[in-house]
Amino acid sequence: MKKTIFLLGVAGLMIMISGSCRKTTTPEKDPASMDELKIPAGFNWESSRLINLTIGIELLTANIGSLCRISVYDKYPDQQGNLLVRGAAGYGSPFEYTLRIPTTLKTIYLKAEDGSSFSVLDSVGVSENISYLFTQTLFRNSLNLTTDPDCSGATPSKTLSGNQTYTINNGTWYVTGTFTGIINFGSSGASINVCGTFHPQMINNMGTGCNIAVTQGGTFQMDNNLVMGNGSRLTLFSNSHILLGGLTMNGTTPRIINYGSDFVINSPFSPNGSLENYGSMVMNGLSVTPSATLFVTTGSLVINGNFNLNTSITNNGAIEVLGNFNLNSGGTLYHNCKMIVHNALILNNGNLVLNGAYLRETALLQINAGATVLLKNNSMISTYDYDQNKDVQGTGGRSEIKISNQGSVNGQNKVSGSIEMVTPSGTLNMGGSINFINGAKLTKISAATNIIPVSNCNPEGIGGTPPPADADADGIPDNLDNYPSDPTRAFDNYYPSRSVYGTLAFEDLWPSKGDYDLNDLVVDYHFQIVTNTQNKVVDIKPTFCVRAAGAGYNNGFGFQIDGVLPGQIATATGSSLLNSYISVASNGTERDQAKAVIIVFDNYNNVIHRGGVSGFYNTDPTVPKGYGDTVRISIHLTSPLAQSIVGSPPYNPFLIKNMQRSSEIHLADHPPTSLANMELFGTGNDDSNPGTGRYYKTSNNLPWALNLPVKFDYTLERIPIIQGYSHFSTWSQSAGTQFPDWYTNLAGYRISTKIYQ
Repeated sequence: MKKTIFLLGVAGLMIMISGSCRKTTTPEKDPASMDELKIPAGFNWESSRLINLTIGIELLTANIGSLCRISVYDKYPDQQGNLLVRGAAGYGSPFEYTLRIPTTLKTIYLKAEDGSSFSVLDSVGVSENISYLFTQTLFRNSLNLTTDPDCSGATPSKTLSGNQTYTINNGTWYVTGTFTGIINFGSSGASINVCGTFHPQMINNMGTGCNIAVTQGGTFQMDNNLVMGNGSRLTLFSNSHILLGGLTMNGTTPRIINYGSDFVINSPFSPNGSLENYGSMVMNGLSVTPSATLFVTTGSLVINGNFNLNTSITNNGAIEVLGNFNLNSGGTLYHNCKMIVHNALILNNGNLVLNGAYLRETALLQINAGATVLLKNNSMISTYDYDQNKDVQGTGGRSEIKISNQGSVNGQNKVSGSIEMVTPSGTLNMGGSINFINGAKLTKISAATNIIPVSNCNPEGIGGTPPPADADADGIPDNLDNYPSDPTRAFDNYYPSRSVYGTLAFEDLWPSKGDYDLNDLVVDYHFQIVTNTQNKVVDIKPTFCVRAAGAGYNNGFGFQIDGVLPGQIATATGSSLLNSYISVASNGTERDQAKAVIIVFDNYNNVIHRGGVSGFYNTDPTVPKGYGDTVRISIHLTSPLAQSIVGSPPYNPFLIKNMQRSSEIHLADHPPTSLANMELFGTGNDDSNPGTGRYYKTSNNLPWALNLPVKFDYTLERIPIIQGYSHFSTWSQSAGTQFPDWYTNLAGYRISTKIYQ
């Protein structure tokens, strides 16, 4: 409800929001009216989606039967990825979880750790059901794909055979027998599926949309050079083969994906665009320059020659270099598993980051002044000779530098942090104990105290293989356990993520329409979910803060956990209930409810501090700003419940209209609580149909509330959201399929003069 209030006063302290913008005195013409929108009836107005995860572990840890910690991120964790969820998995016991993610997220990153030296990371494309198995092999995981392509669609008119010259256009062509002719790609969008023997003399014009997939045991052999243009793709699937005389990738967008065990390039190779290796590759020399936009290897990569690196690559598998490895300016190697270099390993410039990884140098490892070396989490460098001319840093679990012949730490350079360096005599040719600081130490190989067990990534190890410490005996090692002394708790999980808040934005005139500025109540939220080693929910700890209230009503706010009964809550504390209309049971839940309902606050005015005397709160830039209290709720369950029962945050949040307990406003298609007045449905502009599960929508399917998986920038007072966000109408009328990121601050996405900054 809106009402104009004139006020006096000065601006108060602003904690939650900064910046302001002047409201125009003459409103601009609406780009479109909310009532003109044509919204599909089934659209639920969500900017997030639920995906089902099943993540298994097979024979990865030193002790079969021990548990691994599974972590899920929205980006690579070493590149500012946000933690989304954690859980436990063991042999025959996968981690199963229904995860809510933004609809804009297309790839998630899975990490498995066992608390000792084992740590492996992989990426998976987002789909409704994701099944993934971390296996003993470093090669292709078949669960990365639904099915391999095949040649079942081959017809005579689309089959390549003999030694003819073919010009192929749109559609998929097939090689089921033997082909030894010439291929001209006549247009973009043509693909070749190779299930037989593909031995062309020449391939021309392989450009945008031109794809070659070798599958079903097929072989692609080309004696001369294959040239890939912008937008082309070459894929090798399992049990298939590629043997190329040479390979050139032109432009910035060609792509190579290898899931096979036999991909050979018989000449020096310098990739452009992206290369993803999940299988086995062999090449005669490799130079990776900044024109390679993505280079990730999770399988085996053998380089018969020198390896020069001038950009960022990630190794989650095994790399073997038969020549020299030169790390040069602009180069970064994120090394997460195994690498062996048979000639000199020279770090001239750039960055070498080992994370639980093994690096073996059979000759000389030289670290020059322009390089940066970081060893993390029980990494190991094993080298014959060692020459250090720059500081080396260690973090996390203690790492090892093993020098089997002789080494030097020159000048004032240091070995710092959690690193043990060992030599046959416990001494160096240059340098000594004064060069080891912040916990780093130098000793004999025979006196080494560090323990890094043999693993898939580390075939050498050092010390014994005792199991990781587990003080509470819950199966999760102490260094992976958020609660190492509490056997009933193991992991902290977060929504939207550990460092990101979401936002709930309400209109409060239901069952009548409002002005759709969706700022009558704006609540930021963050959920912490505590689980045990069975991945069951133990505690729910949400945090809320009222960021805006452009309303004259004294509104309350709460949420219902639809899958949980009131008696399954042991305690719920932290609510702000200063008025008399909410009745609470002894466990902190609301009385007379069929489901567990927590009232966060009964009147938003009790949890905010206005900047002025009265009036709209943080929706009108002419009104002094205020800040909201942080309301922290702590819910402890009587016994742990499966996440599938509890559901996913933010559960079922709702506004209580003007302290009238029976008048609730929920997200679209979310049911009311037991205390709601069902007679209000179908009145005013409401077009709910409880019998079909339709709730809180108008006849043209508009909602009264939105849930955003980010801290949302709402529009100014009386400015409909459609006027502040350029793509809101397209998003809503497409049922969320177009511009799912409409709420972001990308160029052309918002009209800043109409948004409260």
